Amino acid sequence: MAECQLQAARSQTRRRVWCQLVLAMSWFVSSLVANELIAGEAASSPHKGVRDFAAYWASAQLLLSAQNPYSPADLFNIQKNLGLQEASPLVMWNPPWTFAVTLPFGLLDFATGQFLWLLLQVFLLLVSAQLLWSIYGEPAGRSRLAWLLTVTFVPSVFVLVIGQIAPLVLAGFAGFLYFERRGMKFAAGALLALTLVKPHFVYLFWIVFVPWIWQRRQWSLLLGTAVAGAAAAVLPLFFNPSVYHQYVDLFRPTALQLPLELPAPTLRNAANLLLQLDLGVWQLLPSLLAALWILFYWWRHRADWHWSEKLPLVLIVSLTTSAYTWTFDQVVFLPALIQGASWLVRRRLPWYRSIAALLYIAIDLAHLVLRFFVAEELWYFWLAPALLIAYLVYRWEAEGDNPTSS
Repeated sequence: MAECQLQAARSQTRRRVWCQLVLAMSWFVSSLVANELIAGEAASSPHKGVRDFAAYWASAQLLLSAQNPYSPADLFNIQKNLGLQEASPLVMWNPPWTFAVTLPFGLLDFATGQFLWLLLQVFLLLVSAQLLWSIYGEPAGRSRLAWLLTVTFVPSVFVLVIGQIAPLVLAGFAGFLYFERRGMKFAAGALLALTLVKPHFVYLFWIVFVPWIWQRRQWSLLLGTAVAGAAAAVLPLFFNPSVYHQYVDLFRPTALQLPLELPAPTLRNAANLLLQLDLGVWQLLPSLLAALWILFYWWRHRADWHWSEKLPLVLIVSLTTSAYTWTFDQVVFLPALIQGASWLVRRRLPWYRSIAALLYIAIDLAHLVLRFFVAEELWYFWLAPALLIAYLVYRWEAEGDNPTSS
């Protein structure tokens, strides 16, 4: 009897692994096809087929040859030789410690590097989904739902097509949650350093991280972040001691558009677009109000602060109010999606009976359909606030189900 049960368990495990492998490979192949289709369009239009990997790879090539990896002119020449037809160079706006991740790809030719970069991004997204599912307490056998949410979330696909680095930020937070919950503080802090490649759209996390470290005396976690961050920061100096000075120079006024001048889908740019006004410093009002909110939220919940519970909301509000972010950065919404899905599974509640689930599906489908008609990123300024509303509805539903929850 026991032997039959063991064989049945092994058979179920094999089926689960095969299903996950098939799902992962299908998504990977689909991403490759989408990537190639958009690449084909690049030959006829300078506004399509943009791949941020071209910026990472070109910058790594320059740094490896001890040149300025932030030189727009040198980047433009390398990218033109690749066949990209952009009107201006694709610049890596990420700080120099990002080279700890991107530099090895500069050792490869562009095609091989791009393929491995895509493979890495798929791996990070799926592993993050797996970790997040385990964090929210569901059986590993049901992790296929987390993967399904990941592969059907439009920003997850879009981030692969663009070749963006945002999945690294998601992996950093997923690893932080996983190891912090298990008491492995140094490892949690070290993985958190991954999020520093794009700190601007998760700025609220860092505002609350500082008082949390001080209150909880989490010095080993802070040490992990400091050690990993310092190692990444020092690495590019071995190739170019002036790289940090060159990075600062990149933000000096030139003909090149700076990040805050780009038409990113933010509330700041939406206000300028809809009101046709130069709001000046008032453009930063959403970020300032969010900063005040997070300090109040932290103070109110500081005694029972658990990152697995609080982080999804912190990330969503941070990205929604950030002064500079893109739709592909919304992969950091995945902790909120998986948290909500886990609640549905625990309650055995069909998705069609959850207002939040229906709202999320409508938003994701609308985003998918609009992508076929509207390419300009600015017009998706509504997307992050809509997802925030869907998450708040989920919290309302969850708190109604458990009145003692906070």
